Formats: sequence, C-alpha cells, structure tokens
Amino acid sequence: MFKEIGEERAFNGILEQIIDNIHKGNLKAGDALPAERTMAETMKVSRSAVREALRALELLGIIEAVPGGGNYVTSDLDTWLIGPLTILFRLNNGYVRQNQQLRAALERQNAILAAKKCTPLDAAELWMILARLNAAEDEKDRGSLDKELHAKIGKIADNPMIYSVLAAADQLTENIISGTRDYIMKKNQTASVVDEQHHRLVEAIINGDTEAAEKCMSEHMDTVEEYMEQMLEENTDGGQSIEKMTQKK
Repeated sequence: MFKEIGEERAFNGILEQIIDNIHKGNLKAGDALPAERTMAETMKVSRSAVREALRALELLGIIEAVPGGGNYVTSDLDTWLIGPLTILFRLNNGYVRQNQQLRAALERQNAILAAKKCTPLDAAELWMILARLNAAEDEKDRGSLDKELHAKIGKIADNPMIYSVLAAADQLTENIISGTRDYIMKKNQTASVVDEQHHRLVEAIINGDTEAAEKCMSEHMDTVEEYMEQMLEENTDGGQSIEKMTQKK
C-alpha cells in the first residue's frame, strides 16, 4: 500500500500516499491504518514524521486517532471538510448575513439535486421526518428535526462538497447566534409558514420537480433570513463581524 519516500520531503510524501490510498479505495471509511512503526519502515522515514503527518490529517478530520487503539480513516468521509471550513470562515472574519447567503445558494442547489435523485425509500424517510417535525411541540426538538430534514435533503443530493460546506456554514451560524434553529422553529403564529414551506419543499423533491424544489427552498431561505435578522436586531447591532460577535460570548 505504501512505498519508500526517504526523509527528504517526508511530511508531504506521507500525506500524499495516505490521501491517494483513500482516493483509490485502498483505505475506506473506518479502516485502520498500519501501525506507525510499520508505515515508517515501509516508507523509510522516521516515526516522528509519520506521527506529524497523522496529526495533520486528524486536525483536518480525515483521520481519527483512538488512544491506545491506532489510527482510522474517519467513519464519515462526507463530513471531513466541516472542521477546516469552519476555521477558514472564522479566519476570514465573515459576516452572518454573508454566511446565510452562502447557505441559501447551496441549499437551493441541494433541493434541485435531491429532486433529481430522490428514491421511494428517500421519499418515505423525508415524510417520516416531516411528520415528526409537525407533531413536535418543543422548540428544541423542532430545531433538531429541522436540521435532520435539511441534512437528509443534502444526503439525497449526494454532493459531499456541498454537504460539508453547508454543515460548516450552519455550525458557524449556530456558534455565533446560539439557538438559531430553536428560535426559527418556535410554535407561534408564524410557525405554520415554516411548516407549510417544508411540506411544499418535500412534496416537490419527491415529485422530482426541480423548478418547484428550487422555488420552495428559496422561499424557505428568505424566511430563515428574516428570522435571523430579528435575532440580530434583538442581540446585536446587526452589523458586527464574526470576530466581534464571538468575543461577546
């Protein structure tokens, strides 16, 4: 699986070989990597170089280290970008509104892709999540189910890049304004608007109507943005950067 590298450019060489083996399918999600000593001997590098490369891959979310149990390819490769992207978004000192604009664009694309790829099994799971969401009364439960519904749509869309960027953007928003989904999913007079949007969105995806799915998701994202504006007005001056807002926490 691995070949000799030598100490020169050892770090890059180790990274490239591990990633290449994952890409080729030689290493799959959940697979254990060879022991550090074995990898070092095979690639003719020091164990410290192997350890350094593995640590970098762990920080990127590609490798999971189990104390005393070795190193494993992450069990869900679709989500490995979430950690690095979250850091990148914060370093760029983005704004909540810009983050939401990114989410809206990607959610629309997810809706289109999901409408093209939705299977009968996917349809049944979407209706099941929607039924639980409609029956839920507690806002935290509704917030969790809303997240589950959007994640399911992302899974049906089957684009790991979009899924990971969306997850990172969503997590960043939640870190800045905690309880955003709970706030949006409150059972009040406007809750019926959100519930109706979800119903029409799911119906469009199941029917394979890409145009309707995109339109429904656009309307839903507009509503989400309106709620976020309310939260910003209540909690901040509405124009602070991520760095300033997180400093207040």
